[in-house]
Amino acid sequence: MRKTAINIKTEKWNEIISELRKRGWIVTAKYYGFDAGIDDDFLILRKGFKKILFGWTNWFEGEIKCNDRIFEYLESELKLEFEYGKPTSLKPLVISTYRIQSLPLFLVKKLNLLN
Repeated sequence: MRKTAINIKTEKWNEIISELRKRGWIVTAKYYGFDAGIDDDFLILRKGFKKILFGWTNWFEGEIKCNDRIFEYLESELKLEFEYGKPTSLKPLVISTYRIQSLPLFLVKKLNLLN
């Protein structure tokens, strides 16, 4: 079952992403719009067959969507407690929009868009 953690403070949301990347999770998609990180943000982290979606808006803070086993891992390994509820930035339609606007990371690197 997929559920959504909501109301994650921006600093904590960024710390979770940073820590997971240190632990081998890979960014496979990221929103690169002109307002990325200012008004909205979205990225997908993967490790093997595991996937976590991260959404953020400056109005509603951060959200994380994944399955129960990954939430259990996040809570125990990173010593976190989440509030679960109805998503704002990770609604299905919003996710679809972000996926269209997000370039896969391999394409970003190939086109040298990070430099």
